[in-house]
Amino acid sequence: MPYKVQFVGLVCFVHDSDMRWALLPDGRNPESVDPHYPSIMVARDSIEEATGWNGESPDANGKFMPPAGTLVLEGADVPGPLDDSQQNEQLPHLKRIDERFKIDLDRAEAVMRVPIRQGRLTANMVPGGSALITELEVQHDGPITLTFTPSDGSPARTMRLKPSTEVLIGNIAARGIYDGAEPNRHLGHFKIYEKLSDPPVALPELEPEPIATKAAPLSQSQHWYFMRQGPIGLDHSCSNSSFP
Repeated sequence: MPYKVQFVGLVCFVHDSDMRWALLPDGRNPESVDPHYPSIMVARDSIEEATGWNGESPDANGKFMPPAGTLVLEGADVPGPLDDSQQNEQLPHLKRIDERFKIDLDRAEAVMRVPIRQGRLTANMVPGGSALITELEVQHDGPITLTFTPSDGSPARTMRLKPSTEVLIGNIAARGIYDGAEPNRHLGHFKIYEKLSDPPVALPELEPEPIATKAAPLSQSQHWYFMRQGPIGLDHSCSNSSFP
């Protein structure tokens, strides 16, 4: 029985031989835009067990705010069929935007890394907004274990989820996605992707490819984060991206 993972906000999918890395650029201390923080969100009642999280325990909704580190999704971490044929060309390609853009996986300033060795990746429009998000569908039976290993060498954290639980991995501004009242409030967020490049590059404030030409379908996700009331203000400056 498969489960789904939604990647929302600033997440770059990096091609690495026969696998992909989802890298969340470190936007916790940007120069001139809202700070962005990594999060893992699941329905609170879907958590069967969570160990080692200490101060990062989930809030009432099931939102974890981890430190920098690597997240392993059970089932997606072992070799198998990997299909990104629909997703890859839909996302903005960072190297096409700036040909100098280069990602060294050992040196990229990523606040979270997620290895993906199997599953189906599809790009979708976020409900109520113009940003592109990615859905990963993983074939896996039974409870789902997520393992988070902090970059600082502290002990790993784990959580076991009920079968078929939908997971959301976000790299989103602190104010969240339900604030559409302020025009252009996401202006400049796309530049946070510069953190992944070595050598340094200068990206535009808005992802430049016209979103209308991509024709990505509207996300059908039923994750609780998209079920709240209010306008979604997540625009294409906060789209997922791809490299190379």
